[in-house]
Amino acid sequence: MVFLISLGIAILFVVLFDKPLRKHPAPFYAGSAIIALAATAVSWSGAALPAGFAAYLWPVLARGGLAGALFVLVMFAGAFPNGSAPIKKLMPIRGQLSIVASILTLGHNAAYGKIYFVRLFANPASLPFNQLLAAICSVLMLIVMLPLFVTSFSCVRKTMHPKKWKRLQRSAYVFYGLLACHILLLTAPGALRGDTAYQLTVFVYGAAFLSYLFCRTSKALSKQKNAAQLARKQVGAALCCALASAGAAFCMGAVGEPEAPRSLSDPGEAQSLEESNLLQTTEKGDSEGYQDGVYTGSAMGMNAMIQVSVTIENGKIVDVSIDSSRDDEPYFSDALTVIDDILASNSTQVDTVSGATYSSGGILDAVDAALEQAGG
Repeated sequence: MVFLISLGIAILFVVLFDKPLRKHPAPFYAGSAIIALAATAVSWSGAALPAGFAAYLWPVLARGGLAGALFVLVMFAGAFPNGSAPIKKLMPIRGQLSIVASILTLGHNAAYGKIYFVRLFANPASLPFNQLLAAICSVLMLIVMLPLFVTSFSCVRKTMHPKKWKRLQRSAYVFYGLLACHILLLTAPGALRGDTAYQLTVFVYGAAFLSYLFCRTSKALSKQKNAAQLARKQVGAALCCALASAGAAFCMGAVGEPEAPRSLSDPGEAQSLEESNLLQTTEKGDSEGYQDGVYTGSAMGMNAMIQVSVTIENGKIVDVSIDSSRDDEPYFSDALTVIDDILASNSTQVDTVSGATYSSGGILDAVDAALEQAGG
């Protein structure tokens, strides 16, 4: 949903401000910088945000939603058929859009880098595996993006040889690939847990990146000069990519759904199974469960970090407490009910809370980080 909202804002921005952006880009760069600095200040200070702003605008402006949508438009500007209406609209401002997106991306990394980059370089073991890989992707993206960002300014471009500049700009494909990996790494675990919000995110981003991949490849390989024919092929391919992405998201949900408990109609069978489970628990002891102790973990919630303490006794989770969180209060209060599910199932393989998906997902991720230290 965040990406769809961001993409709608990005398209509206292009439609309304393409000419001013092309002729007078400086005010737009300054506005992007103000948004980036504000996002960083809010994230670093932990200031509370109004519920509506935190739910809809914060993910768009600070969590990379709008930046990602603008990069998607920049990507597709080179994939549309030559002479088509979208390419006529986007190509003259492609460089300016990439600069705005890069500034917002720098703000996103500054806002969340205080947590993730510090942990990546100081204590990488404290990050869940998917977040570790996502943080590495972020570092690689910055390395690739910064030269692209600098050379997108017309004053810098004019000083470079055209062939050298074009060769450097081809590294944007690497950036797009890393961006897709970064998003998938952050959303796939939630999709595998069966959370529909994350599954929708996987579907939308997957459709966008797969469609771009096919459209760009088909344009490069096509020998047709008829833009209309190529456009029809690309639309058909985009629909196929959307269906494939939907299938992948659905499969993630199916794989992530916990198996339903087996119905036991025979009381003797039920008693036998109960005795068997008791025997297995006695034989296992603590050696195959979690190691007893108190462990801490942290992860990103709706708009701030959530830190938890997890208490293990006799190899089982007996308590989960919130040590600190500045997450949005209305959603966070609702998300706390996921702790009861964790304790009841002795696992984090439970559903997130409807209406508090990101906050409850943050609690689950933080508990996962703690359980990794407990040998889970």
